[in-house]
Amino acid sequence: MIRRCPQCGTAADDKYGFCYKCGHEFPKIEANPDTCSLCGFHNPPEAEYCVKCGTPLLFKQQFEKTNTSNFGPIVIQKEVVQRPPEQRQNRTSRWLILFGYIFSILGGILGLIIAIYLSTRKDPVARKHGHIQLAIFAFYIALIAIFYLTGNIPPEAIAQYRQMLAGNFTSI
Repeated sequence: MIRRCPQCGTAADDKYGFCYKCGHEFPKIEANPDTCSLCGFHNPPEAEYCVKCGTPLLFKQQFEKTNTSNFGPIVIQKEVVQRPPEQRQNRTSRWLILFGYIFSILGGILGLIIAIYLSTRKDPVARKHGHIQLAIFAFYIALIAIFYLTGNIPPEAIAQYRQMLAGNFTSI
């Protein structure tokens, strides 16, 4: 049974009869479920909490169910929560998200295609990353427009870029 040591305040298991921090000996608890496990006070039968110290009478319901004086240890089971299949991300989505960020940051057309593909998926995680990658492209377009309008990118550079895209590499 887990009890709080009255000497040092540590929550300790009293199956050995002593606190593991300070060595305080726990008083023996009688088999009555109305007796408080912390202070040993005998409570009225209708009490859910100790009337002296306020500690919950945890073993009262267990005693009424089993009607024995031999209480086992408290076992707290951790519940493992798994995502539903529609919320789980598959390996393909992870790789596409990774490559989407790489190509989005590098500014390639492949990154734009991956970003559009991801933003149209049913998976909310993939859709979110697709929207972020599209925002990166929007930022790059806004940055290029600001540089062009302020004169930091000359109009000749845009003309050379258009020629390069058209396949005419003679005047680079």
